[in-house]
Amino acid sequence: MLEDSIRRWNPWWVEEDAIRVLSGIERGILTEILRTTKLSHIKDIIGVRRSGKTTIMYQVIKTILTNGVKPRSIVFLNFDDAEINASSFEDILKSLEKIDPDAKYLFIDEVQQKSGWERWIRTLYDMKTFTQIFISGSSASLLSRDIGRVLTGRHITFPIFPFSFKEYLKFINWSKFDIDFLEYHKNKLLRHQEEYIKNGGFPETIGKTDSERKIILTNIYNDILSRDISARFGASYDSIKNISYYMLSNIGNEFSYRSIANSTGLSVETVEKYISFLKESFIILTLDFLSYKTKVQFKKNKKIYCIDTGLRNAVSFRFSEDLGRLAENVVFIELRRHGKEVYYWKDKAGRELDFLIKEDLKVKELIQVCWSIDDLDTKKREVKGLLEAMKEFKLKRGIIVTEDLEMEETIEGKKIKFIPLWKWLLVDAK
Repeated sequence: MLEDSIRRWNPWWVEEDAIRVLSGIERGILTEILRTTKLSHIKDIIGVRRSGKTTIMYQVIKTILTNGVKPRSIVFLNFDDAEINASSFEDILKSLEKIDPDAKYLFIDEVQQKSGWERWIRTLYDMKTFTQIFISGSSASLLSRDIGRVLTGRHITFPIFPFSFKEYLKFINWSKFDIDFLEYHKNKLLRHQEEYIKNGGFPETIGKTDSERKIILTNIYNDILSRDISARFGASYDSIKNISYYMLSNIGNEFSYRSIANSTGLSVETVEKYISFLKESFIILTLDFLSYKTKVQFKKNKKIYCIDTGLRNAVSFRFSEDLGRLAENVVFIELRRHGKEVYYWKDKAGRELDFLIKEDLKVKELIQVCWSIDDLDTKKREVKGLLEAMKEFKLKRGIIVTEDLEMEETIEGKKIKFIPLWKWLLVDAK
């Protein structure tokens, strides 16, 4: 029965400690979400499959319960549940009213699984049926398109990523993050840093063996391709898998639709459309070239990154363990996690800068990723790219993220700060 299914998803109605068990370690974005609970807007929590969206909802519920709200005032629905999904919106609302006519908080997980959800949610919002409505989903295009059409001005979006390095450390019971403690335990941090870079931050993979992790990540990957892309958009599973395989094998590299079309035997139009599907499912992210001339920016190739380095390692082709390329991916995801407007840049001579952070109309920060600068030619190349960008954008300071080197150099009147990745992730990244 529908009512029984709803009760199963709301164990805190009868077990006081149930929400503590479900809520896991506190995610960094929780504070940002909680700040908006004084606003009536719908909160949509979107991100790649298995990145922790449901757990974040449980953490919000835990906070609400801690503030003294009675348990039955908080209702959680999962539209992946067959019984709930098969029921009409009218029957769902009737069951909720029967359980508690004064329920004030509504949480809906995997909202995109039920057709017509957006108009129902709008009606609940406009009629003030609930004080707060939270929804989650695994498809950027579905949520943005439907919310944009039906819920304009009524919602706030929170993008969710797999664990950050700090969340990863918390999960393995690392509890102190003051700089003196971190410096004292630097060797342990370096070991965890390498594990995080290789294995990624999907919550359910942490602490697993290599073979277990590969199985979990491969299943997540196949679910994304089959359920979020192939089934939803009618895309060829084999074609989308070939394109995603190519892209995940080339993280940090530039790409063009034509080059991928030539490699996969597909048309340019199909490649462009399928890459948009990969981006909409959050598995792939792309980085634009920065130019103040719109025509130039559109003509330049984009660069490829993956939502999670562990996922990339589990399903892509690799000649070797390229920790530098993986570290670059980690830096990019961290910048996106913090909502930064990020680009890459290179001059006419091909000297390149990995990341520029733009605020409004100005470039504010320049970041180069160079895992090891033991090789002098590598160091010169990376420093030169950073210096040229500093000159181009009239900045006096730039950053080079490394494995473990920390120092400052002044070159040609420009200050360059070398900083270990762990310190940048845990202390400097904002």
